[in-house]
Amino acid sequence: MNEESIEIPASPEQVWAAITTDSGAWSFQVDVDGDTARLHREPFAPDAEATVTAWEPPHRFAYEDPSFATEILVTARDQGSCVVRVVSSLRVEGEGWDDIAEQASKGWGMTLHVLRCYATHFAGQPSAAVDLIRPVEQADITNLPVDGVIEHQDPSFTLLRTTSGMFAVSCFSMDAVTLSVNVTGRLYGPDAQARAATEHRRWQDWLARL
Repeated sequence: MNEESIEIPASPEQVWAAITTDSGAWSFQVDVDGDTARLHREPFAPDAEATVTAWEPPHRFAYEDPSFATEILVTARDQGSCVVRVVSSLRVEGEGWDDIAEQASKGWGMTLHVLRCYATHFAGQPSAAVDLIRPVEQADITNLPVDGVIEHQDPSFTLLRTTSGMFAVSCFSMDAVTLSVNVTGRLYGPDAQARAATEHRRWQDWLARL
């Protein structure tokens, strides 16, 4: 079992809306219909379906797919903030799954930083996605093609916030020699869709130079 958590300067109701209603505005879209959750993860992974095992607005959302059981817990704190915890448990055993579980935990840690950035600066605004992926042999993801505020940075993940959007750039091992560099970008404001094509080309060119 792995657990990641983060404090967000927003109410549980605001964070719940971001996780459910507005999920596509900052990460991949999650559609919940009764006891089924549909996770739209392209281009980073195939879309998937999961079984909803808990739905308790605005504090608890849990679901299970064939590989993982995931629970998202939102707890109110003083002065209008809350703590979001994600607990993920591996449901399968065998060679290689421990590495997959470790990568999944790291991914949730990144996701929570993106959620905090969205809830703090961009919640409720019109949005447009700029999502790209590229396999490379080596990469420096600290030299990004746009200027902004570094919300979080470590050797495999950089979260950059600009005046009108955010870009989460991550790097994962695919095998012994190949890395996957992922760009999850979101633009905000009434002209977000119009700007998306330009930003897509900018990041595509950056990935090509890695």
